[in-house]
Amino acid sequence: MIAGAALTVVVAGACQPEPASRRVARNELVGIASVIDGDTIDIHGERIRLSGFDAPEEGRRCTDAAGAAVRVHQTTSLALSDFIGARTVSCARAGKDNHGRTVATCSVGEVDLGSWMVENGHARDWPKYSHGKYAPQEARARAARRGIWGMACPGLFDGRSLR
Repeated sequence: MIAGAALTVVVAGACQPEPASRRVARNELVGIASVIDGDTIDIHGERIRLSGFDAPEEGRRCTDAAGAAVRVHQTTSLALSDFIGARTVSCARAGKDNHGRTVATCSVGEVDLGSWMVENGHARDWPKYSHGKYAPQEARARAARRGIWGMACPGLFDGRSLR
């Protein structure tokens, strides 16, 4: 009889709802992220295109103030990776893009990754998708000449309609 009572306690405990701090909404994805590039991450095998901003594509180069070539795709990818580190990333899914990737707004703690990337000059606002959400951050980054805005980057976003 004691074994039956213990089983009842375990089953009853297993049926209790999770505390609010541990609940994850149906459209939310939470986990440790791998950075693919400056605007794409992977969580639990799901490829996520970060929404509302655009980072330099592979092969793009800029020239810094000393005249040295900078692989900005690599620079921006590493900046995002360093910022995230081993911290948990939370993403609110918004849909899928033309490549089948999940599109989401993601954050680490209270910091929106798009806001951080644009504010630090590693990416730019993409009004077509952000509706200007990151425009103030881009304006501050440009004025302070942070990241890509402090380099000569001809044709950096060629072929990308950002409006």
